[in-house]
Amino acid sequence: LLEAQLSHSDGIRGFFVTYLTAEPQDGSGVAADQEDIPQALQNALGSVKDATDLVSLACMNLIMPTAMTTMHTDPDQQESSRLTASRGKRVLQHLATVHELKVKAYCTAILGAASDESGEPDADLELVNYWKSFFEKWGYKEKQLHDIVAAVIKYD
Repeated sequence: LLEAQLSHSDGIRGFFVTYLTAEPQDGSGVAADQEDIPQALQNALGSVKDATDLVSLACMNLIMPTAMTTMHTDPDQQESSRLTASRGKRVLQHLATVHELKVKAYCTAILGAASDESGEPDADLELVNYWKSFFEKWGYKEKQLHDIVAAVIKYD
């Protein structure tokens, strides 16, 4: 079931919304807060044949809450964004082990777009331009771009 959900962008979006923003119920923990993502999820993420949408959305689920930690003025919203970014980071770290080339391509493009180094020899110019437009659309400024570079540099 999870593999089927992760095979389509709508399913991936729905999964990430639920997984990355889950709140503990009755004092129990949340799967997304475990040090390692659950084995069933690891298997499902690794089984995705074309990981383009999965990796793109996983990157978004790291960079968007990372940027929002400094865009929000409400401390509760800042903390919520920080938690979501932390959870998204764990997912992207796992994806880097099973879809290494795709994660590297996306993170290299994000770094190029955020640091205006689109001339990087390894950067896909089409992806760099996509992320530049994405950052402009969401109104990310120098502080957010700096935070994004710090978040994704590990995957380059």
